[in-house]
Amino acid sequence: MLFDIYPTLRTYNRPDNMLAERKIVILAPHPDDEVIGCGGTIHMYHLKKADITAVFLTDGRKGNERYKEEELVVIRREEAKKAAAIIGINRLIFMDNRDSELSHSSKAFSELTSILNEIKPGAVFLPFFMDSHPDHSAANLILYKSERLLPSFMCYAYPVWTPLPFFNLNVDITPYVDIKKKSIEQYQSQMETYNYIDASLGLSRYYSIHEGNRKGDDWSEVLFVCKSTEYMRVLKAAGW
Repeated sequence: MLFDIYPTLRTYNRPDNMLAERKIVILAPHPDDEVIGCGGTIHMYHLKKADITAVFLTDGRKGNERYKEEELVVIRREEAKKAAAIIGINRLIFMDNRDSELSHSSKAFSELTSILNEIKPGAVFLPFFMDSHPDHSAANLILYKSERLLPSFMCYAYPVWTPLPFFNLNVDITPYVDIKKKSIEQYQSQMETYNYIDASLGLSRYYSIHEGNRKGDDWSEVLFVCKSTEYMRVLKAAGW
């Protein structure tokens, strides 16, 4: 699939107005995706006084088998609030779909459409459509179905489980890496299962090399950025 759509991906150069939007929505399939995938970039928006909303599409109940599912839902919601306060997210919306069962149901479609029409964001962050988690793919499908009913916005696709195979924006987050680390640390229930800090920051080190930092002693986040209408054309080219 990647080879089929690679020419399409290559057509999208760096937009001129990146990181300048005033209203931001982050679509996070699970509580913690928002800070792992793009926490440093989000903090930059916070410093620019942008209005930032995180929409958690599922309740995260499957994130740690040591906990009862209903207990973990409550824990991860509180963790999300703590992380948001650190990274600079103004508003949290919990859609409460069941973890690992996100789909393009009429409920999820109508809820997200209503949220985005209310906020009218200039930018929407979401996992890249090839990210290897079914809920992350489903987030793209829901947005794909909703987009025709929404005002135009910029799409910023971020990586979580799968390094981006293609990106056109490399953001230097070196001044904010400690903020990102501290925000990830708030998800203690998830840190019990994987060391997300080392994994995320290790990739950030690697991505920094793409910006000419040959020593690899800086940190970067990478994103695939284009207008919403163009992102939908990419999804269509990928067979969506």
